[in-house]
Amino acid sequence: MRRSLSRRQLLQGVSFASVPALAARLGSGRSGSPAAATPTPTTATPSSTDAPVDDLDAWLADANGYDGRSRNVGYDDLVEVLVGHPIEGDGYAFDPPAVTVTPGTTVVWRWLDHGGPHNVVAVDGSFDSGEATDRPNETYSHHFETTGVYPYVSEPRRDDGLKGVIRVRKPPESGYPDLDHWLVDVDGWDGSLADRTDSDAVSVTVGSPGNGGNFAFDPLAVRCSTGTTVAFEWTGDGGAHDIAFQGDIGTSDIYSESGRHFEVTFDEPGVYLYACRPHEGIGQRGGIVVEE
Repeated sequence: MRRSLSRRQLLQGVSFASVPALAARLGSGRSGSPAAATPTPTTATPSSTDAPVDDLDAWLADANGYDGRSRNVGYDDLVEVLVGHPIEGDGYAFDPPAVTVTPGTTVVWRWLDHGGPHNVVAVDGSFDSGEATDRPNETYSHHFETTGVYPYVSEPRRDDGLKGVIRVRKPPESGYPDLDHWLVDVDGWDGSLADRTDSDAVSVTVGSPGNGGNFAFDPLAVRCSTGTTVAFEWTGDGGAHDIAFQGDIGTSDIYSESGRHFEVTFDEPGVYLYACRPHEGIGQRGGIVVEE
């Protein structure tokens, strides 16, 4: 399938895969009962004198439920982490155990009724939910404004692997705000674009490794010149994928088999955002910047 663009695309109202709204089911402070409003969060300030975790990767190696990946969260201001989530075998975890957020994010921990009493305590003492509790739907919230790394534990089960981390980082900046917002929570996005401005034909792989499986595009973002044809090559991995552009550029059919199934010629400069609709929610998104 081939599409050729003959006019500038105006990108407005970019939508994001967002964390579900939580306010309606948050517990009130330490009561564990439903509340009508979001709990008032505390604010994190990393310790400048205490560095209890020198090697974060080694420290997380035995964290229950940790697979080496951090869940990236975009510009959402509320994120939920489950406390006491059962894992395979006889153990409990924070779910997800590692989260990367942007400054200004509030993280809400919500207790499940598994594994006995738990609490949420920063290793450096910057936040503390208080006495351990086993009340289901109990919540504790914390507001993160300062960039840094915040390891934390449940004190009763710290030695059993019930620990996690919140990473707070400034979002990558490419110089194209629409692109940055679109890709902020995508694995591997660091603000850099693959420069293909010297080529009139560009290939993007569909179903490359990333986002917890073969759910990525490679390259993730491309810079090319007007008149360039971008061809999308399916690997055959990661199940069925499609290409769906924002605006009226067009959408491919869904394919699971390998091969070149879709291409677009860009005749006008602009920022073009696209996703695989079946996997957009887990981060299979990409972008193309077209220059004169």
